[in-house]
Amino acid sequence: MTLRTLDAAPAPERPRPDAAPAPRDRLRFLPELLLLLVVTLVAAVPVLTNTTPPDPLPVGAPAGAFSADRAHRHVERVASEPRPVGSAAHDRVRDYLLKEIRATGPEPEVLPALGADTSSGAALTAPVQNIRVTLPGTDPTGRVLVTAHYDSVEIGPGATDNGHGVAAMLEMIRALRSGPAARNDITFLFTDGEELGMVGAQAYTASPALGDPDRTVVLNLEARGTSGRVVMFETGAHNAALVPALGDSTPVTNSLAYEVYRLLPNYTDFTAFRKAGLTGMNFANIGTSAAYDTPQDNLARSSRSSLQDLGTTVLAATRELAADDIPAIRASSEATYFTFGGLLVRYPGGWVLPLAALSAAGFAAALWFARRRDAVRTRAVAVTAATVPVPLLAVAAAGWGAWQLVVLFRPDYTGFVFGDPYRPGMTAVGLAVVAVAVVRAWAAVRRRRCTPVELSAAVTGWLLLLAVLTAFLVPGASYLFVWPALAGAAGLALAARLPGTFRGRDAVAALAAVPAAALLVPVAVLLFATTGLALAAVPLVVVALFAATLPVLAGRRPPVRRRIVALRAAPAVVTGLAVIAAGVLGDGVSEGRPAQVSLVYTVDGDTGEARWAGNGTGSHPWADAYLSGGRTALEDTFPPLREPESWRTGPARRVETPTPTLKVLSTRRSGNSRVVRVHLGAEHGAPGQLMLFADNRSGTVESLSVSGRKLPGGANRASLNGRWTWGYIYAAPPADGVDLTLEVRGKGPLRLRVLAQTTGFPDGALRGTPPPTVTWAALDSGFTVVSRRFTI
Repeated sequence: MTLRTLDAAPAPERPRPDAAPAPRDRLRFLPELLLLLVVTLVAAVPVLTNTTPPDPLPVGAPAGAFSADRAHRHVERVASEPRPVGSAAHDRVRDYLLKEIRATGPEPEVLPALGADTSSGAALTAPVQNIRVTLPGTDPTGRVLVTAHYDSVEIGPGATDNGHGVAAMLEMIRALRSGPAARNDITFLFTDGEELGMVGAQAYTASPALGDPDRTVVLNLEARGTSGRVVMFETGAHNAALVPALGDSTPVTNSLAYEVYRLLPNYTDFTAFRKAGLTGMNFANIGTSAAYDTPQDNLARSSRSSLQDLGTTVLAATRELAADDIPAIRASSEATYFTFGGLLVRYPGGWVLPLAALSAAGFAAALWFARRRDAVRTRAVAVTAATVPVPLLAVAAAGWGAWQLVVLFRPDYTGFVFGDPYRPGMTAVGLAVVAVAVVRAWAAVRRRRCTPVELSAAVTGWLLLLAVLTAFLVPGASYLFVWPALAGAAGLALAARLPGTFRGRDAVAALAAVPAAALLVPVAVLLFATTGLALAAVPLVVVALFAATLPVLAGRRPPVRRRIVALRAAPAVVTGLAVIAAGVLGDGVSEGRPAQVSLVYTVDGDTGEARWAGNGTGSHPWADAYLSGGRTALEDTFPPLREPESWRTGPARRVETPTPTLKVLSTRRSGNSRVVRVHLGAEHGAPGQLMLFADNRSGTVESLSVSGRKLPGGANRASLNGRWTWGYIYAAPPADGVDLTLEVRGKGPLRLRVLAQTTGFPDGALRGTPPPTVTWAALDSGFTVVSRRFTI
């Protein structure tokens, strides 16, 4: 009796020396080529639809339609200059919004308030002026609340963030007013102070104006880039009743997006509404993030196609939800959803675990059947599955290493807040090519010990494992793996039924590649735009996992030596590296793509010393010349400048700039505490922000009261030196300052640092006008800060 060996792959039969050469099969690669063609087409459809926004509609479009050309005239008026809270430009934009709303018919109302943010870091307050207008419904069950903030960052005009959102809302009001009234009320809320910390939205949610959260659905318009398709990236609870509203005009969306968004250090006004118990959806354009929150977010980069996509999508969703029974939304559950080629695919979240269980049962049955049919060997599948993480980790390491190498040659790339330069596309393609080459090399090495069918089975096992893990941990992401796992199990079973001589057997076994192309490839593209090149390792792992579903990439030739495998992979790696180099070299610094640098003018008001400071991100010879004095820690004198621990600095001319003042008005004892009234102000000009930081080691601030509002004390911020653990910021303070009441516990004196921050640099501080090839980075740039110490 002869025992069949299960561990080793059968050795290829060698032809006899005198044997005639076998006829060449010219069609031997046809099944693999057909599979690659199908996979390419399936991947191309969502990639093209997810990256190509619609053409803008002209001014003459039907009255009920959204026209980007009509809306863009509002962008031109709103985003001509920065409009932070408290600025003259901010008030001008407020008045323009009121005028334009009145021109469409309804009467808007201004809701002034002292907004506050105590969620994280130093407490902040600011006077805000939200604007609200309501289109009454014919038989309302609730209301649709459409929101966008109209303030901008201090250093940039905010053409897309959030000029697009504001302009879209004005055009939506006009479009809705042109037709019959909806069933439900539709309220448009232009929020204020979002860039400061959602203070306008938080003021609104804390007021009676909020209404009943159970009868309100929020649609928030945002931006985190200057181009590309609109992405619905976040929902509230009960999204099974919300997502269908996207069917008439489908944005880029999937239930994975919010899982990713939660991991990022971002917030929007929608965050405040969610915390207040409301549900809804959050929309934004995310393409070309290099200009985000910088002076480059200007009219020249304002994409009318992206504005069209944003407006059309939110207008359609508003009309759908305005016709619904709003309270019934609370009875719905969560959904799993994604888009494919402009189609919205969705199913109940309750299906996630059963589908994961079905894929597990299907794979187990297919593997058993394939083993019975001698199509696979159990040990070969297990050993191959154990090596699947190898190419994934190698690709992640390559992505990380590529970024380190890129910034070594292009230090200006470190100035981009999201680690993405102006034109990252070619570099991302090159990285993807390298990732596929790595997987191809791994598959070719494994082909020395297993068949393509066994390779497919091993990869399907990993898809199954990921499907089960995400079903329990991040249900919104499970769809990415469960459908390829089901297809892989079906392909394995079908391949097992086919004779070993069937030409298309290997291609059938790789059936998981088809749904993987439809699901994983567009997610990888979306992740490249979200995480940037600095974190390219994340989307590259997704690319590698997709490539692993195509073991036919390893070829059908007999097993070869490792040296030959390396030679086969080398052309693809070299090609990828060449594409990366072309992408980096083609995105050089110019007037249209200026380097982004960190530069701050600092003054120690007690000693009179002025210094330039930069956080070390970005590079340009002009800025580097100001930062030639070495590195030093700044937190002790300037508590907000705590990260990084050491800053690049350089000497600066001392010129007059707004300087903080603190005057004690009264002190009284209250039990074990002191109640101290102080007046916080400034001399030599009006700063944009006044800041107060306390050293809690000798006395502890228990609370602060401003304009009748009490804010918590204690340790509300991190401090590298352990001193300035409590902080308070008043943004857009009155010209004559503000009175504060501090409740201080402890017998010792309370040491304070008071700062005045002003946008821009004082006249005479710079040695000349900055060249057009340099601009301010989104963080720690383009402002002046003066610090003084006080003890009370």
